[in-house]
Amino acid sequence: MMPTRPAFHRSRTARVLVAAGTIVALAIGVPAGAQPASSTTRADLAWRYLLMDGAYAAADSTGTLSDSARATLNRIFDRSTLSFFGGRFAMTAAMMDTAITIASPTYRYERRALPVNVRIGGKPAREVRGALLSRLAKLDSAGPLAQAITSASARTKLLVDTVSAERSAEFLAEPSALSKAVTAEVAALEKGRNPYAALVGDVWRAYRGANGALVPMRVIAPKAVRSRAVGVLIALHGAGGDENMFADAYGRGVAARLAGENDLLFVSPATTPFMTSVVQFDSLMAVLRRDYRIDTARVYVMGHSMGAGAAARLAQERPRALRAVACLAGGAPVTAAGAPPVLFIGAQLDPVIPAARVKAAASGTPTGTYEERANEGHTLMVRGGVLRAVPWMLRAH
Repeated sequence: MMPTRPAFHRSRTARVLVAAGTIVALAIGVPAGAQPASSTTRADLAWRYLLMDGAYAAADSTGTLSDSARATLNRIFDRSTLSFFGGRFAMTAAMMDTAITIASPTYRYERRALPVNVRIGGKPAREVRGALLSRLAKLDSAGPLAQAITSASARTKLLVDTVSAERSAEFLAEPSALSKAVTAEVAALEKGRNPYAALVGDVWRAYRGANGALVPMRVIAPKAVRSRAVGVLIALHGAGGDENMFADAYGRGVAARLAGENDLLFVSPATTPFMTSVVQFDSLMAVLRRDYRIDTARVYVMGHSMGAGAAARLAQERPRALRAVACLAGGAPVTAAGAPPVLFIGAQLDPVIPAARVKAAASGTPTGTYEERANEGHTLMVRGGVLRAVPWMLRAH
């Protein structure tokens, strides 16, 4: 068993999340060789989202937002999301600035730059990556360690000379620490050992799912996995997001925190593959059962927006595999025999998936329960939704 280690070592270089529709990047300090963009970029919007998520979580937890301010902020933020999907980045940035200022009056945006010419141990990152991939290529990629090799390969490919503005996993990685971790993982694989088996802590990895799809995922395992079988909380992000969203955003990663507090294995895969085939769920569970002792009677699924639709589909097509499901700002009727309890939470001000639509899905679900977040919209409702949904699912019978 490998020692505990996080997948991402947040450093002076960068932290990144991916929000619904926005890559969330926070570069802390500008490294040598970094070049700022000349126009509004995804990274600019991402930095704003991270600030918005933190400011809203702080204001929400302390009760400093009035109902009218909360409603105004949510309306503006949802308009900025729609503007982003329309490709109007400058307008999106302006609206986000307005929203953030409501929650945090002292806010001032400061542009950050992304690192280029990354070096690891004095070598260009591409050379380190190439050497590790060459070692992995010599292993039996069709044998019992196939999925572990897939993860090690995906992690190795995060070692890049120029960090992409499109991939949150690259932003989150601290190159030197990641290189050291992956080198140890490759060495374990060369000795015929699975470096991810019973691994405690926070790791970004990937698995090969149905139809050969490469599915990235964020896994955060509690110490309890070393001694006993644990339940699983699977969190599915919304459109435009990625596997890091529930782990780090949506209320400063409150979903991952609650999972840890309840000794649940937290797993957040990329949602899009789940929209095309529920067999992705079967593949995911096979990987988790191989690496951890799983209590299959305690598998919970939660999703937001597009992820809520995927969660409802899993409840419909794999009803007996799930203990409970929560659909936040989305979902569809679940009518399968033996379906688990399903909590639907709508947002009163949601312009993307109106609360009435979520309520209708709940009404069409024999095991469904509906609740509504007042004065909130499509994205900022998730923090409160998660705080309500996780305890609800854990109590569901």
